[in-house]
Amino acid sequence: MQDSFHELQMRFSVQTSYTVQSIAAGVAAAQRAADDILEVVIETSGDVKATVDAMHTLMVAQLHATAGSSGDKASYTISNSAKLPARPIFLNGRTEELDMLIRVILGDISARIAIMGTGGIGKTSLAKAILHDQRVVNLVGDHRFFISVEDLIDVDAAASRIAGQLGQGEAKDPQSAVIAILGELRCALLVIDNLESLWFSKNAAARQSTASFLQRLAGLTSVRLIVTCRGSVVPYGVQWSNAQFAELETLGLEAARETFHQIAGRPHLAAEETSLGELLVSVDRMPLAGGDDRQSSVDVSIGVSLDLLKAMKSGNAAGQLLSICSHLPDGLRPSIFTHLARDFAGIDEARDLLVEFALVMVGADGELRMLNPVRHFILDNHPITVPHLALLKKIYFDVALSGPKGMDENFIRLSKNLATEFGNLTALLLHLIDSEPPSQELLDAVQAVSEYSYYTVPSNTLCEAFLAHLANHPAWRADCLKSMGRTCIRRGEYSQAKEKLEAARKLFMELNNKQQLALCGRYTGQYLQLQGLYDAAAEETTAARDAFIELGDKFQVAHCEQQLGSICRARGDYDQAAVQLLAARGAFERLGKRLGAAQCATMLGLVLLNQDNILAAESEFRFSRSEFEALGEQIGAAQCANYLGDVLIQQKDYPSAEKLLLSAQDVFRRLRSPLSLANSHHIMGRMYRDQQRLQEAVRNFTTARSIYETLGKQAWIEKCNKEIEQLGESDALRPEVA
Repeated sequence: MQDSFHELQMRFSVQTSYTVQSIAAGVAAAQRAADDILEVVIETSGDVKATVDAMHTLMVAQLHATAGSSGDKASYTISNSAKLPARPIFLNGRTEELDMLIRVILGDISARIAIMGTGGIGKTSLAKAILHDQRVVNLVGDHRFFISVEDLIDVDAAASRIAGQLGQGEAKDPQSAVIAILGELRCALLVIDNLESLWFSKNAAARQSTASFLQRLAGLTSVRLIVTCRGSVVPYGVQWSNAQFAELETLGLEAARETFHQIAGRPHLAAEETSLGELLVSVDRMPLAGGDDRQSSVDVSIGVSLDLLKAMKSGNAAGQLLSICSHLPDGLRPSIFTHLARDFAGIDEARDLLVEFALVMVGADGELRMLNPVRHFILDNHPITVPHLALLKKIYFDVALSGPKGMDENFIRLSKNLATEFGNLTALLLHLIDSEPPSQELLDAVQAVSEYSYYTVPSNTLCEAFLAHLANHPAWRADCLKSMGRTCIRRGEYSQAKEKLEAARKLFMELNNKQQLALCGRYTGQYLQLQGLYDAAAEETTAARDAFIELGDKFQVAHCEQQLGSICRARGDYDQAAVQLLAARGAFERLGKRLGAAQCATMLGLVLLNQDNILAAESEFRFSRSEFEALGEQIGAAQCANYLGDVLIQQKDYPSAEKLLLSAQDVFRRLRSPLSLANSHHIMGRMYRDQQRLQEAVRNFTTARSIYETLGKQAWIEKCNKEIEQLGESDALRPEVA
C-alpha cells in the first residue's frame, strides 16, 4: 500500500511543475495551525516556493491570532460579527450538508448541531460557512459567536474564553456567567470549535463536566448551538437535532479534485487528471488529510502497527481483541473484560500489546478505548470473528434483558448496568440489525433497551433501524410501530405518533391481537387528549377500557380510568375527574403499582388546584414528586416541580417557585419534553408578571408561545398572545420620552 502511494506521488510530480511532496509539506504545517486547512487559498502562479511561502505566511498569522496574550486579549475567536473568522473561500461538495443544517437552524428555536468527523474533513469550514450564510445572518444578526477550544483541556477555561468573547471579565463561576449572558439574548448562534480537546479527556470527571456545561448551553432556548468535534458519535447528554446525520463523509472524487486544484492555485491540466484521481482515491478523497497526535494517517500508523502485531507472539489474539473493541464506542469496561476473559485465551497479553502499540488507550475507569478513526478502520477491514461476536452478543443481551421492564421501585437498581453500557449496547444492536437476519432474541434486546430509553432519553433509533428489516415479520413490525408511537407521544411528536399507531393497529387487527389493539387505542387516546381533541380522546379511551375489562387486564383498566379522569379535568368537569382518578388510584395501589398511583395523585392535585384547594393540591404534588423521584421517573418529578411552582406563586413564595421551575425546565430540555417546557415558561411568565418583572415575563410568555406554535396548541398560543398584549400596554414597558 505504501509503495503504491509513493509511486502515485512520483507519477504525478513528473507531470506537473510542482511536487506533491512540497505541497504535502505545506499542508502538514498548515494543519498544525488549524484543524481544517480547507480555508487556505494560495493566490500564486503555481511556483512551488511561492506556494509554500504563502502558506507559511498565512499560518504564522493564524498562529499569532490564536495565541493571543496572557489573558486580557481575546484570540481570533471573537465576540461580534465584525471580527468573525473569515468565510471559507470554497466549500466543494458540502452544499447539501450546508443547506440541511441551515434548515435545522431556521426551523428549530433550540437547534443543537454536532458536526462530527475525522481531522481535515471540513468540520470547521462547514461551521464557518453556516456562520456567514445570509439566512443565518438575517435570523440572529450580530449575535454570532465562534469560539475555538482546541488548545484547552479544562471546561472552565473554555467557559472563561466564551465569557471573554461575550464581554464578561474574569468570573468566579465562568460557566454560570456564560449561561447568564447568553440567556439574556433574544436569538443567538454559538459555535464551539474543536470540542475533542475537552470531550476526549481521559479524566472521567473532566468529561462529565464538559457534558454538564453542554447540557446547560443546550438548555438555552434562545441560543442555537453548534459544536465541531472529531469522531463519529455525538457527545452524550444533549439531544442533537442532527444526530442521525452528524458525521461528515469524505468528499466525492470531483469535489476532492476541485479542492486540490484550488489549494494548489493553478489551472487543471488534462495530462495530470488520471494520476491525480488515483492519488486522491488512495487518501480517501481527502487531499489535505494529515496527522497529529490524535489522528494518525490510516495507511501509515494503523497499517504499520497491524503489520507489526502479526509478528508478535500474542499478535493474533491482540487483533481479535481489537476487533471486539471496535464494536464498543464507549470502551471495553473492566466488568465486560472479565466476562470475555472466561472464554478468550490470552486476553491479558493481547490487551497489553494493544496498549503498547497505541491502538487502544486505557481510560480513567480502566476501560479500553479506541480513537474513532481507528475504530472505524478496524470495523471496515478486520471484522470480528463469529465466535467472538456470539460471545459479545451473549454478554450484552444479558445486560439488556436484566434491565427494568417498566417504571417501578426497582427501576433505578435494575438500570445501573444498562445505563453504563447504553452507548455500547446501542452500537452493537445497530450492527447486529444490519448484519444478521431478524430474530426473537434481537427483538427482545431492542425492546428492552427502547423501554429503558423511553423513561430516560426517549429515542426511536433502535426500533426505526429494526423496522426496516421486518417486512416479512408483521407481528414484530407491529410491536416496533407501537413502541415508536408511544415514544413519539412522550416526545410531543403527535403527527408521527398518529402515523405509527395507525400502522400498528392495522397490523394487530390483521393478527387478531386484541390486547395490543386495545393498547394502541389507549395510546391514541393519549395523543388526542394532548392535542385538545377531548371527545375523540374519550371515545378511544373508553373503547380501550371496555376491551381491557373483557380481557381481564385490571392494570390497563386502571390506566384507562386515569386517562378518562384526566380528560374530564381538561373539559372542566372536576367532580367527575376526581371520582375517576380516585378509583384509578385505588386500583393501582391494590395492584402494587406505585407509578400509576403517583400519576393519579398528580392529576388529583391539578383538580384540587382548579378548585382553589391550594393546600390539598400542594400535599398531592409533594407526595407524587417524592414517589417519582424514588422510582427514577424524571419527567414526572419535574412536572410536579412545575405544579408546586404554581402553588408557591399563589402563596407569594417567589424565590422557591423560581428555583423549582428552573430545575424543571432543565429536565424538560434534556429529555425533550416540549409541552411541559412550554407550560413551565408560561407559569414562570405569570410569576414575573406578578412581581412586576415585566420584561422577563414577556420573554417567558414569548418562549412558551414559540413552543406551543410548534405543537399546534392554538388555545395556549392565544393565552400567551393575550398575556403579551396586556403587558405591552403597561407603563413599565413603554420607552421613556426624552
